[in-house]
Amino acid sequence: MMTGLRTALVAATAAVLLSVTGAVTTASADDDAVAKEPGCAQLSAWGPGWADIRNICDHTISATVEVDGWDPDCIQIGPRGVGRIGLEPGDDPYYAYEC
Repeated sequence: MMTGLRTALVAATAAVLLSVTGAVTTASADDDAVAKEPGCAQLSAWGPGWADIRNICDHTISATVEVDGWDPDCIQIGPRGVGRIGLEPGDDPYYAYEC
């Protein structure tokens, strides 16, 4: 009888440990996915000497664009708004980011 109880206890403990390990692994994978999510700033349009940055979030952000050389100064963009940023001649923006 004691052997059956011990086997049941070991099996139950193993099941708990495996489920906790699975939960930790899942949480870790979810954290990585969140870290890879883009921020609120998105490059929406651009032309010679300008770029528009869209704020896709419900709060004010500061953002700029990535270009070769020095990136332009950050601008503030209100919730769900669009801000236009000036570029140097020949600058082509790659993407927008929060600063």
